[in-house]
Amino acid sequence: QYTRIANRVGRRLPAYATSLGKVLLAERFGTQRDEHVPAALKALTPHTITDRVQLDHVLDDVRVRGYACDDEENTVGLRCFAVPLRYCRPAQDAISASVPVDRLDPQRERDIIDALRTMGDKVSRVVRPLANGDKWFAS
Repeated sequence: QYTRIANRVGRRLPAYATSLGKVLLAERFGTQRDEHVPAALKALTPHTITDRVQLDHVLDDVRVRGYACDDEENTVGLRCFAVPLRYCRPAQDAISASVPVDRLDPQRERDIIDALRTMGDKVSRVVRPLANGDKWFAS
């Protein structure tokens, strides 16, 4: 069955409502986190977290398990998973995959998360030396 999700590249969303944002927020603490989370959390869908205490608990869980999920929090019908790229601390970048919820089951979710973790580790290993000033090519 064909599923169409209306989304566009470059769309700017609040970090607290996306898996990419959550996985990066989870790497930050105290005022460093507070700088990136507005005082009032606006609901983008009925599933968006709008309570700061609940968000902080979710972010603590994200940091422990190593990936984030947004479950229809910015687009109804879409679940997104993200992992940080840990070539520096705190992470500055992340990768994600978005999937229509009607195409997901627990095994597929695990497969997606495992694939993201594997790719995130590979990218981090390649980028880490470059983040420390190394160059792609010898001069």
